[in-house]
Amino acid sequence: MLFSLTEEELAKLQDTYFLADFPNAEMLVATFRTDAAVAAEIVPRPLSPTREALATVFVARYPETNFGVVYNEGALFVHVEYRGEQGVYCLSMPVDDDMAMLGGRETFGYPKKMAEKITLDTTADSVLGSVVRKGTEILRIECQLSGEVEDTFMDGLATPAVDWDGVECYKVVVLQFKYFPGPGGNFDYLPRLIREPVLFRPQGSVRQGSGSVSLASTRMDPLGEVPVGDIVSMFHGRWHNTMLPGRAVARIWNPMRFARHAFFKSDGSAYLLEAYEPKGSARRKEILKAAKRY
Repeated sequence: MLFSLTEEELAKLQDTYFLADFPNAEMLVATFRTDAAVAAEIVPRPLSPTREALATVFVARYPETNFGVVYNEGALFVHVEYRGEQGVYCLSMPVDDDMAMLGGRETFGYPKKMAEKITLDTTADSVLGSVVRKGTEILRIECQLSGEVEDTFMDGLATPAVDWDGVECYKVVVLQFKYFPGPGGNFDYLPRLIREPVLFRPQGSVRQGSGSVSLASTRMDPLGEVPVGDIVSMFHGRWHNTMLPGRAVARIWNPMRFARHAFFKSDGSAYLLEAYEPKGSARRKEILKAAKRY
C-alpha cells in the first residue's frame, strides 16, 4: 500500500463492520448546575438548553480500543434538548493523540484539540482528573469516593438501554455540529447537526463520590466562562463504551448566524482577534482582493 489501496484491500474495508469500541475505559464523571443565561448564550440553535441548566465534565483513560489507538481524554458538555430528546452538546474535548483527535473531529464534529497532559490518578478512596493545555490546567475534577452508585446516578445524562447482546447499559445522546471552514473563507458546506448515541456498559462496580470541579480558560480554550455551581453527581468506574453510527438530523440554513459558534475547534481565531488592528482593515481588503487573481 503506497497511498493507493488495491482492489482487494478496498473491498475488505468496504465490507468491514466497524463501531468504535473502548473496552476497560476508566472514567471520572461529574455533572453540575450552571448558569441558565450562559447556557442559553453558548448553545447554538436549533438546540436549546435543558430546563435545569446542567453541564457535565469527564476525564477518561482508554487503555484499549479496536482502532489501534490508546489515549486519554477530557471533555466539557452542556445538557441540551432537540425535538423533545435530551442530549449533550460538547464545548471542548482535549485529547493526547492525533489520530483520536482527527477521528472524532472529521467523523462526528467533536471539538477536539491536542493537550499536553491528561491524567487520571486513582487511590483506594480518591480520584483526581486533570487536563493541561497551553500550560494551563483547564479542567480539574477532585473526587472523594464513597459507596456504590444508586440506580439513578445517570439521571439527566443517560437513559437505560440494552445492547444487541442483551447487556444492560446506558445510552448518552451527543448532539454535535459538524462543519469545516472552506478554502475561500466560508464553510465548506452547510453546517449539519449530528445525532450520535454512545453506549456505556459498566464493568464491575461504579462508585459515587463528592468533590469539586474547576474550569479555567486560556485564550484558545474559554472553559472558565462556564460557571460551576452545585455538584449534582460524581462517579468513577470502568466501562465498555461503544460509539454508534451518527446521522445528520438538521442543516444550518443560516450559516452566518451559526458562525459565532464555529471558532473553537482551532486556536487561530484567538490570535487573530488579539492581533487585530482596525487601521489596517482597508489594506487587508485590498490584499485579499488582489490575492483572488492568482
